[in-house]
Amino acid sequence: MPARKILVIDDEPDVHGMLRALFRERPLEIHSAMNGADGIREAVRLQPDTILLDLKMPGGMNGIEVAERLKEDTRTQGIPVILLTSCRSTEDKIAAFRAGADDYVTKPFDTGEIDVRITSWIKRRDLIEGKNREIHNLKGDKLELERLAAMDEMTGLWNFREFRRRLRDEWLRSERYGAPLSLVMFDLDNFKRFNDTFGHPAGDDALREFATRLVGGGRETDIVARYGGEEFAIILPHTDILMATRVAERIRAALGEFTFLIGDRPARMTVSAGVATYPTSGAVDSVDSLVEHADRALYRAKELGKNRVESAMDGGGDGIDRDHGRRYGSRTSSTITGKRPRD
Repeated sequence: MPARKILVIDDEPDVHGMLRALFRERPLEIHSAMNGADGIREAVRLQPDTILLDLKMPGGMNGIEVAERLKEDTRTQGIPVILLTSCRSTEDKIAAFRAGADDYVTKPFDTGEIDVRITSWIKRRDLIEGKNREIHNLKGDKLELERLAAMDEMTGLWNFREFRRRLRDEWLRSERYGAPLSLVMFDLDNFKRFNDTFGHPAGDDALREFATRLVGGGRETDIVARYGGEEFAIILPHTDILMATRVAERIRAALGEFTFLIGDRPARMTVSAGVATYPTSGAVDSVDSLVEHADRALYRAKELGKNRVESAMDGGGDGIDRDHGRRYGSRTSSTITGKRPRD
């Protein structure tokens, strides 16, 4: 362990010499300042383990003023200050403690007493710093636990609960600054059939693969989450419905071109998507209605043949049949009731 540093702020050279002689055989470094101003500068520079401060110093600042300055400065306020005083009045002691002094020793002091006081305050400071490190580590552990609690274990994406929290935050930000906010909902097509054909472990691999393509298809500012089962979502801040639809289409196309290898068996998978944007998608006026409009657009994509992207536009939306290149006028959302089919 490196030598501990003691800063002595006292105008009497004999005090400095006596303390150096006292601690000559100990792993302590004695540093000196002969007045208050120099003492404050040295305290900031050295960051000593303890400060011995004379109460009465001629000219400039006295010990009370120095103690106040040390305790007001965040760089030095945690350093124990032991006042050295020849004053025995209760008033002086009260003034010293009010200034922030941690302890005092009366001059002429006993070397054994000052040794014990210094050792005690160093141990106490070590204990406090150790506890602060523990608290810091616990906070780090707590943050890590909170992060893990917000993640979907299988895919590493944000889970449904975190998706809702972040969507609320982005909604409030969008309302405040008048910026567009888009949401894309994805649902893997015929996922039950995929599981039945290739087995659930292969289905889990497919979910993870699609999660990777979602992250790769979005931007750093986008928020990607597993909504549940084979459903996923991307929150796109500052993104209008045309740009969000392009993002969804890019992801849809990337998955459609990808071939899974399950053992030596090739497998393909497609995805459908629904896009909604605040404030341009119909009557979107809340977080829940944004989710509802995106969900209804996804329902249309499923009804119109799957493997496609549908958007919720004002008064209905346009969808593109990616297999045949034909445009379909979307039905109004009010005609759609009930839960969309999962496949």
